[in-house]
Amino acid sequence: MNIQNEKRSEQIQIVSIEICKEDYAANVEAALKKQRRTAQVPGFRPGNAPMPMIRRMYEKSFIADEINRMMYDELNKFVHDNKIELLGEPMPVDDKTVVDFDHPEKFVFTFEVASQKPFEIDYAQLPEITKYEITASESEIDAYVMDLRKRHGQYSSPEVISEEDFVTVEYGENNNGNFYGNDLNEAGKKLFIGKKLKDVVTADVNTIFADESKLNAFLKAPKDLDETGEPHNFEMTIKYIGHLEPAALDEDFFKKAFPDGKITNEKDLRKEAASKIEAEYTQHSQRKFMNDAIGVLVDHVNVELPEDFLKRYILYAQKDMTAEKLEAEYDNYAKSFKWQLLENKITKDNNIQVTEEDIKAYVHQFFLTNYFANFNADDVKDRVESLVADTLKNKETVKNIYDQLFDDQIGKALAAKMKASLKKVTFEEFASELYGIKEDGVKAEKKSRAKKAAKKDAPAEEEPAAEAKPKKKAAPKTKKTTPKAE
Repeated sequence: MNIQNEKRSEQIQIVSIEICKEDYAANVEAALKKQRRTAQVPGFRPGNAPMPMIRRMYEKSFIADEINRMMYDELNKFVHDNKIELLGEPMPVDDKTVVDFDHPEKFVFTFEVASQKPFEIDYAQLPEITKYEITASESEIDAYVMDLRKRHGQYSSPEVISEEDFVTVEYGENNNGNFYGNDLNEAGKKLFIGKKLKDVVTADVNTIFADESKLNAFLKAPKDLDETGEPHNFEMTIKYIGHLEPAALDEDFFKKAFPDGKITNEKDLRKEAASKIEAEYTQHSQRKFMNDAIGVLVDHVNVELPEDFLKRYILYAQKDMTAEKLEAEYDNYAKSFKWQLLENKITKDNNIQVTEEDIKAYVHQFFLTNYFANFNADDVKDRVESLVADTLKNKETVKNIYDQLFDDQIGKALAAKMKASLKKVTFEEFASELYGIKEDGVKAEKKSRAKKAAKKDAPAEEEPAAEAKPKKKAAPKTKKTTPKAE
């Protein structure tokens, strides 16, 4: 066996691996003899088929397997022994590769190998990044508290409809529809608010709801109406009125909502609400910081790339890529390669790694926080361990958890080293400043997150199903972080 390399530039070299018959013959012969002992050949008992027949049937495929194994072993050994930090993967050079299984005396495999050029990251010279801290507004805290009060409130069936009530009506031929008083527009409220059980209201349902989503929810499916634009006057008989009276913020409420006794008054509850809501927003600010950090590093750290090689490599690796399309998109590919190299260096410089124990601890804490927050840890220990074991059986989930933990460590390393100015904002200000989301959209998002945070804090009425799993992630190894949608 013979290996030769030829330097083409500081980052590019041509590596040729020559494998002769004497290099592979012994292993191929051993494989043929083993095959003969078990081969099922018509007309012969196992182990008695003539060796020439076995050779004709299997020799070429065995040679191919052995040559392929030896070639990759030698190439990997060459890269390791020469301490080459690969850029991309070794790329075959077809016009210098000799493979002929009809004349198997000598095989030559030739690769173009690109290596990374060393570089340093001078964090002190990088531009400053804005680091956002999203704080909970009073209205969000109010929504959190109200949701928790409703979860522990009292249900009743009043005789008269009010705006907060849940209503069931019957219309048509045994059709039932449900809505809340607040789902109605002003015209709808005038028709229904104050009505009693068994009252009949006649109305065009197209005209009484606050928006189309409320109408569709009432009808259960938009197909219940045609598209003619004609009025749909339904006679609706009020069959049920449900009212939920939020719990008073008294001693009984705090005992039910927080049986561990950690929250006993409204002041502490509002602090807890702010903490929970802000935790929900943390992922937004962290993702924004990470994306901005990636942009600054890619734009301002000098990472040299062999452009000609990378273009050939992309065309080789992506069969549907064209030269014209590559020219138009190359800048994005170059940024992706640069970030991969930067991420590798950050990982190495900061000794970043994610272990199986890290993943297990994350899953364990996920269930404790999201499902058993108000339980004694010892009381639910066996149940939590069972859920953790079930979750860790899912390879995709484990991989996604790994990715998340890896990204978190990269983000922490960058946050510790990059210059940043802290800016405290509400979620409204954050969304408006960064994404141009209008007030109505922000309010909907705020309401959803306040409700979600409140639900997390309430004790579970029963243990979660085993299928309830944390967001996915997994096995220790370097992974590539890419900018994420904020």
